[in-house]
Amino acid sequence: MKTHEALAKALRDGGAHPLFGVVGDANAYMVDAYARQMGGRYVAMANESGAVLAALGAAQLSGGTGFATVTHGPALTNCVTALVEAVKSNTPLVLLCGDTPATDRENLQNVDQHAVIRSTGTGLEQMRSPATAVADLARAVRRARAERRPIAFNMPAEMQWEEADGTPVSWDVPPLVSPRIEGAGLDDAIGIIAAARAPVVLAGRGAVDGASRDALTRLAQRIEAPLATTMRARHLFAGEDHVLGVHGTVSAPGASDALMRADCLIAFGASLNFHTTAQGSFLKGKRVIQVMDRAQDIGANAVPDVGILGNPSDVAETFLYWLDEAEIPASGFTRDLAPHGLDTPDMGQPKPVRDGCVDFLTALDRLDAILPADRSLVTDAGRWMVRSYGRLTAPGPLDHVTTASFGSIGLGMAAAIGAAATRPERPTVLFCGDGGFMLGNLAELNTATREGLGIICVIFNDGSYGAEHIQFRDRQIDPAITLFDWPDFVTVARALGGDGHVVASLAELEALPAALDARRHDRPFLVDVKLDPDQVTTW
Repeated sequence: MKTHEALAKALRDGGAHPLFGVVGDANAYMVDAYARQMGGRYVAMANESGAVLAALGAAQLSGGTGFATVTHGPALTNCVTALVEAVKSNTPLVLLCGDTPATDRENLQNVDQHAVIRSTGTGLEQMRSPATAVADLARAVRRARAERRPIAFNMPAEMQWEEADGTPVSWDVPPLVSPRIEGAGLDDAIGIIAAARAPVVLAGRGAVDGASRDALTRLAQRIEAPLATTMRARHLFAGEDHVLGVHGTVSAPGASDALMRADCLIAFGASLNFHTTAQGSFLKGKRVIQVMDRAQDIGANAVPDVGILGNPSDVAETFLYWLDEAEIPASGFTRDLAPHGLDTPDMGQPKPVRDGCVDFLTALDRLDAILPADRSLVTDAGRWMVRSYGRLTAPGPLDHVTTASFGSIGLGMAAAIGAAATRPERPTVLFCGDGGFMLGNLAELNTATREGLGIICVIFNDGSYGAEHIQFRDRQIDPAITLFDWPDFVTVARALGGDGHVVASLAELEALPAALDARRHDRPFLVDVKLDPDQVTTW
């Protein structure tokens, strides 16, 4: 077996599907073997960045590991922004990248790939030889899963046609063994909970499994604490009483009031970054207990009073046991809170807009109601996203893919392709801005058409770079350089094999359900929502 065949077989046997990529001379034979000989699903993207982002979307939606492949040189440098996004969002994925033969010093595409990879915060795993190729790939996969970040598997092109050892090597990472939680840390945590009169139970992305949800819900009920989540764990507690929704900068007014009254935060699987803590304001005057399953995550951002290493569900169960053993009474906090509606966002007031536009908040709420409820939700970045995070819904935390961890616009379409290819039985809905659509999403629109993916792409089109536009307006500077005369997006979508619907009035907004019913489900459908750049409510 040749090296490229051995790697292809390992990808297939390990369940690396779909595989997203762009082929070149250093990875094409491996991709061909994977798709043609091994029967794996390969999704050809338009841009190498798109390959990484599609793998990111697949990983976030599945809760597993994404897989992408590119060739060498400029193909890898094209991935830099996407890799940083994956690093910052703690998304496990493996990028199989070819590398220029060491003997080919004059190759135009030669670059120090190790330096490029490390500059993004991505881990590096080198393919050392054909004999170790499969074992080296397995190590890359295990590292991606254990380290919760992208790992680049660097494959020298000259090894692809050499004889290789195709013996399978396990990709599995053993689960964290449930330790016995005891000692001063446990005593301090129970003491803090016992003394609390207004505790809050917070779940982050590290606590979205079913066991953690159930255990945290029981703990919250036992101590009469409301339930909150980080942005990436949103909707985890849907249907429960006393749910605050997102804890942080996008908290609803009722939730913010409750969080400001709280005197204790018990956080499970949450890194407590500045978004979650609202720049630290939601931690003032509170005792904080942070439970994480990796030691390096405890105190990485906000410093807790007590840090406990363990699985969230196990720790919550331990808390429950000792609270009952010590006969500690409930706090009574939720008795003063409404059981429902605490996570209801500020509805705001419609603003007068110029002709040919619709009010942003009105459109946002109607779109959330009109679009399929059983959706895979993907959100790009832009000034529209802050309000959108509080209003757009998804069935659960693993149904929402975010691409704003690096603050870049234009990453959403590729991530949506990864989501749609991973979960084709459900509609995928992407929200982006017009600047993001033109910057990066347009390149992959035809990929969705080629793959027969019926992604619904909503563009909030204010004809500007909105975040910059509002800054110019605030400083009373002419925002001309932030404004754009874009092409007609629906016409562009049709030219690339998709279709669309323009929303430039309330009547066209109400006509959207009929347009969605009549659309083909094997091609992308673009909804061009015309907004007034001077009247887009951001906070």
